[in-house]
Amino acid sequence: MAARKQPAPLPAPALLEWAMGGLGLLLVLAALAVIVIDAFGETAPARLEPRLLEVRPAGTVWLAEVEVRNRGGQTAAAVEVEGRVGDRTAGATLDYVPAHGQGTVTLAFPTDPRGTVALSVPGWTRP
Repeated sequence: MAARKQPAPLPAPALLEWAMGGLGLLLVLAALAVIVIDAFGETAPARLEPRLLEVRPAGTVWLAEVEVRNRGGQTAAAVEVEGRVGDRTAGATLDYVPAHGQGTVTLAFPTDPRGTVALSVPGWTRP
């Protein structure tokens, strides 16, 4: 009877394969940690801050571009933005401002609002 040939042992995985496997494992664990922290962690309420970006004339009115930043951890919806110059008030509404994001509105005034406009965010809803 002829001797049976034994199969050769499989080669050990290369160092690069182990390194890439470890890197993949780290990425998966990091993604899972972010998801778990976001799902179970506490979120700060919306904290909206308006800021005047630009003022430009447009015919008989002045347009003031206002950025609203949300420094909180919750999204704000139906965000009301108000600007006052003297006894004149201009307002606009943003659909939403995401957590740690921003939105922009344009307010119209009959006079140049630079240096005299008082900006506020009087209210919003929670989506």
